[in-house]
Amino acid sequence: MKKVLRQHPARTITELRQKLKEIWDCFTRNLCQKLG
Repeated sequence: MKKVLRQHPARTITELRQKLKEIWDCFTRNLCQKLG
């Protein structure tokens, strides 16, 4: 993971953060459905 970040320019950090947010939203939504 660190190697990949080192290879890419800083602008991809924003894209990475956005993708992580989407994954997190999906994860929490599924978790809420299981608990609910």
